[in-house]
Amino acid sequence: MKKILIEGMTRNLGGVETFVHLLYSVLRQEWQVDFITVDDSIPFEDEFLQNGCKIYHITPRYKNAKQFCRDIDQVFEKEHYDVFWFNKTTLSSIHTLKAAKKSGVKRIICHSHQSKNMGSFFTLCMHKINRKRVAKYINGRAACSEVAAEWFFGSHPKGVKIFPNAVDISKYEPDEKKMHDMKKQLGVEDKFVIANVARFAPEKNHKFLISIFDTLSKKENAHLILCGNGELKSGIEQLVEEKGLSEQVSFLGMRRDIPDILQAVDVMVMPSLFEGLPFVLVEAQAAGVPCVVSDTVSEEAKLTDILEYMSLESSEEQWADKILSYKSYVKVSKRAPLESRGFSKEKFKEEVINYLEIQ
Repeated sequence: MKKILIEGMTRNLGGVETFVHLLYSVLRQEWQVDFITVDDSIPFEDEFLQNGCKIYHITPRYKNAKQFCRDIDQVFEKEHYDVFWFNKTTLSSIHTLKAAKKSGVKRIICHSHQSKNMGSFFTLCMHKINRKRVAKYINGRAACSEVAAEWFFGSHPKGVKIFPNAVDISKYEPDEKKMHDMKKQLGVEDKFVIANVARFAPEKNHKFLISIFDTLSKKENAHLILCGNGELKSGIEQLVEEKGLSEQVSFLGMRRDIPDILQAVDVMVMPSLFEGLPFVLVEAQAAGVPCVVSDTVSEEAKLTDILEYMSLESSEEQWADKILSYKSYVKVSKRAPLESRGFSKEKFKEEVINYLEIQ
């Protein structure tokens, strides 16, 4: 059995972690799939361990840089992997790529999952330095979108495999009974439900989202569902309280049942300052949920006719009116357009297997 080591899982369940779980799910029957992480726990850890995966929890670089490097080196010295798949949002640290190369891993894949720097100025500096070095250690380049490819590999990069953030469409398709059940479970029966699924971070623009909802809630019996955690969450909770919206906004934290949550959602709203191709927009469209997003989100995110772009220069009133234009919309399956563009789990598996066979 071939062996693959995957880097990219953190304690938070976001787009990268969801992608990694999908990657695991299509390989687990024929591959030994292991993980390396600096976090003390990761989403799906129990599932991974129960199915025979190894999870290497290494020392974080910020705690002890030398031990961080030693831990990585020991993993590659102890095990002999056929493939190492590196999933990151920046190239601020590429020691695992160096260790994989040194240990003789045949297939080393560097996969970009972001389009801009989300970290500190130091992170940006290290990313730019390592972007010039990374080609020495890899023989596979991958990205979730064209703009993400340029962020990792420079302008007009060649030989980059674009892996769509595919989903198991059958888990998401609209179901009227599930919709009613989930609305009841979430306490939002007879409400016009909008949602945002994202980390509470500056680029997600939650303050503007709350302003939009404040305007919208004066026009409609609406409820806002927010899924995710992050450093700005407490500030947004305070803002919601200050605006007197506490009864109309639910903070659900990090959820593993997004396909079920989406059954209760009428419109997904994402006024981000920048995005590549957010996994949640694939999920929302698979669930037949209309999406109103900022025009700073990549054009690649428009997979169906139910995603519309709005300028961040537009007023809260204009955003609210656009969202409310979907008040009477009845969700329908978007399986056909998603499958035709390669966003199904079945097509993803085919693409991954073919990619790993390239030597």
